[in-house]
Amino acid sequence: MTLRITLDLPERLPLAEPLVGVVRLTNDGTDPVATSSRLNLVEGDLSLTVTGPDGGVRQVRWPYPVDSGLRRVTLAPGAALEGGVLLLDDAATPGTHRVAATFAPTPREEVVGAPVDVARTGPPAPWDATVARALAQAVAGAADLGNAGRALAGTPVGRLLAVLAEGDVTAGRAAAAEVVADRGAVFAAAAAAALVPPGLFPGDARLAAVAAALVSAADTAAGGRVAALLAERPFLPA
Repeated sequence: MTLRITLDLPERLPLAEPLVGVVRLTNDGTDPVATSSRLNLVEGDLSLTVTGPDGGVRQVRWPYPVDSGLRRVTLAPGAALEGGVLLLDDAATPGTHRVAATFAPTPREEVVGAPVDVARTGPPAPWDATVARALAQAVAGAADLGNAGRALAGTPVGRLLAVLAEGDVTAGRAAAAEVVADRGAVFAAAAAAALVPPGLFPGDARLAAVAAALVSAADTAAGGRVAALLAERPFLPA
């Protein structure tokens, strides 16, 4: 297997900040490789394992997984595909959490990544599994975000997640620009794609608004990467 899965998480992050990461699938071989492009937690090909500060192990699962049809892309040698992951209540206790990614490029194969550590600091987060479920339901249009929106409103990335879940396109554009100023365009793209996977929601107005805000804000080197992430499209890393 020439595919490699890597996970990029912040080394330290306050508990009040939703934990968002960038997951990347890279073809390290010399021949093209066809793979699933469903590089998100929502559709089930990607999974995360979190080992908490107490040694307990838990699987990160999307509250309402989607049984979608298989989508495939071909990764040329050296090409990569990126997606976003959101761990809202899965690493919401103080201390160091070790996170490992596993991806199924085909129904019969798995690629396991090296674990990464993220230290969670500060007072407890104002959310729990209830907020995670509300986000997932709101994205699918099955329910209003309700109190979960207020719980998320305290940080730029939390506000981005909330307005995307509520379908507010204008507010989504402004919230994305705020996250760019705070954490950068790639991080903002990952947050949006983690909640609204581009291949699952093709042509979604929320993603189009975020893309317009981010691609214009990204520097030349990051612009192509951001556009590819928000379109579920391979790219060649610099």
